[in-house]
Amino acid sequence: MNLQFLSPMFLLGLLGIALPVMVHLLTRRQQKRLPFSAVYLLEQAQKRSIRRSQPNRLLLLLFRCLGIAFLSLALASPIFSFGGPEEFLPSKPAANVLVLDNSYSMAAQAKDQTLYHKAVELAASLLERLPANNSFSLVYAGDPARVVQDWTGDPEQIVKLLKLSKPSFQTTNIGQGLQQAFHLLDNAKEENRRIFVLTDLDQNGWKEDALEDLAEGPSSVPVKIIDFSAHRMEKNRALVEHVDLTQEFLTNRRILRVNARVMNLMPDTPISQLRVTLVVDGKTQSEDFIDVPAGGKVDKAFSFPYTGREAVQGYIEIQDDGLNVDNRRLFSFQPDRKIQVLVVDGDPRGVSHQNESFYVEKALNPFHATVTDIQPTVSTLAELADRKLDPFSVIILCNVRALPFDYERQLEEFVKRGGGLFVALGDQVDAKFYNEKMGMLLPVTLQTLNQVDAKAQPFHLQGTDSPHPVLKNFQGASMQQIAEVPFHALFSVKPRPDRDYRVPMRFTNEYPALIESEFGRGKVLLYLSSLDRDWNQFPIQPTFLPWLQRWVKYIAQSLESLSEQDLKVGQAIELEDVAPYAYIAGPGGLITALEKTDEGLIRFESTLTPGAYRLHQSTTAPEEKRVEGETGTRVNQLPADARYIGTVTVNLDTAESVSTTLTPKEVAKLLPGIAVTVTRDTEMKQSSQVDGGMPLAGPFLFLLACMFMVEGWMIRRE
Repeated sequence: MNLQFLSPMFLLGLLGIALPVMVHLLTRRQQKRLPFSAVYLLEQAQKRSIRRSQPNRLLLLLFRCLGIAFLSLALASPIFSFGGPEEFLPSKPAANVLVLDNSYSMAAQAKDQTLYHKAVELAASLLERLPANNSFSLVYAGDPARVVQDWTGDPEQIVKLLKLSKPSFQTTNIGQGLQQAFHLLDNAKEENRRIFVLTDLDQNGWKEDALEDLAEGPSSVPVKIIDFSAHRMEKNRALVEHVDLTQEFLTNRRILRVNARVMNLMPDTPISQLRVTLVVDGKTQSEDFIDVPAGGKVDKAFSFPYTGREAVQGYIEIQDDGLNVDNRRLFSFQPDRKIQVLVVDGDPRGVSHQNESFYVEKALNPFHATVTDIQPTVSTLAELADRKLDPFSVIILCNVRALPFDYERQLEEFVKRGGGLFVALGDQVDAKFYNEKMGMLLPVTLQTLNQVDAKAQPFHLQGTDSPHPVLKNFQGASMQQIAEVPFHALFSVKPRPDRDYRVPMRFTNEYPALIESEFGRGKVLLYLSSLDRDWNQFPIQPTFLPWLQRWVKYIAQSLESLSEQDLKVGQAIELEDVAPYAYIAGPGGLITALEKTDEGLIRFESTLTPGAYRLHQSTTAPEEKRVEGETGTRVNQLPADARYIGTVTVNLDTAESVSTTLTPKEVAKLLPGIAVTVTRDTEMKQSSQVDGGMPLAGPFLFLLACMFMVEGWMIRRE
């Protein structure tokens, strides 16, 4: 136990106790002896009077002495604590670092305001109570943590910053925040140093990798953690985890399909009739209700026609709960005007109609019509290595023997991001290459080549109707025409272990004719025969053109979706192969100009706000001057030659939404060797304590008032 005084000079007031003692002694009655004949009765009366008055005078003296002592002690500002002296608010100058958790979990609603605003109010109150000889600094503990205010002797500067601030859209990183605090204290002039952490103790913010670096932090610096988690009024029930958009071309109208994934954050409680709303370009497009099992996820799909050519922006939103900021997931999408298809000819010949890609090109764009939805580009295998895949939505490999060295990695990335891959076999195909190098994309291995001569019975496709979205239009007579096409050669296949796929078309001998699988966001089709007339007569049939077009439209994804990036808050936008300057228009309309680096890369890191970031490229340098410390140059408008190149969507990192509150013991375990204490904000307000010591000025003033009341009562009674 310890007792210290903030203003020990006032203890000299204890010397004032001598004043009532002296007054008592000086005013004490002097006994005089008077000769009198009969003194027996007077002596008895005199003794009775002394017994009544002498104790009262001594008590008055005691109370007056105590009153002076209590007044002196109260003015000396005593602080009592069960801990060591380092826990007291020192009278010497002290350096104080406020580490404020400004992550979006602090936006959770309390009774009358958010947790963040409660933390701001307490921080402002704390700064007002600290002595004037202190210095202060402020650190935000969002990920990444940053110093908002370096050392200042004016607490009003920090109070103004706090009152103008609001919770960010970042996750928490308490470890980084403490690292910044210790770094600030290394440069502090004061010997007494302290750290205050205001947070909701969300477990996601206590990242072990950042906390491990604190092992070298000074153990003598006390860290006081103030917990606000008890103020949460309602649990965070659910969130929108993911939104994905695709474009369908299977009908005459352009159809956009929005797939949203909703997650139930309550492990033991299912959610019934949760409202899910689709908003496109500021207007409610559709609304529905879903049931989400306890701790589970549900996918909800919306489809709507879109005839415009501009980029679509919108969001999926669920109804309110304890944390509304994660109930909305933004998206942006640039619809294709054409489906760009790269056709790789694995067997080019001198005569065009003998090329492997001849019938494919004619089927995709007959007579080179400019109004078609599909625009094929034919490439030889030798040209493939120099082509960029980003502009294409679908790649068709026509009888390709083997790909260039390590090119299958580029195909994997292409399909993973949403591209479509159509693999057609033929007499040039090297089955060993496909089995060894294409294992990530193909769910089966090629086995034997089955051939029949011209006089033998050919293979035929099954003519039964299919519910598949591509084949459902080929019913009755159309499917019978396809079933009558003779096939003279095909590959048999063997499934790879633990791989999922489906077979939308089979031959009459039950051999697969077409295998469909998914990889990442894209689709892969493996056609077990050829797309020319070498192995079958299908390319010259009337049904071949709609059949191939519908399969291409089925696996096609948006052209822009391959170049778009769906980023999390704080992740950088990186652009390659653009003009010397990029102009990025953020969600608030602020335009930033960036110049290409020597490495040919443009990097934009100011993505701390969710929303759509529209990207433009230009050869014109910005006219405005760059402000030191800012990313890029702020401009008022786009240059005349700026060309739109895409949209990047930035959304929350939902890891912060899954909330688990740490206990004081868990916090102490995460911060070994550091003098850490955890207290609730309500305890701070009730005790008015700052550093673990209890101020006793109030109790002493109360005792002083009691002394005055007792003294007055005794005087009136006497």
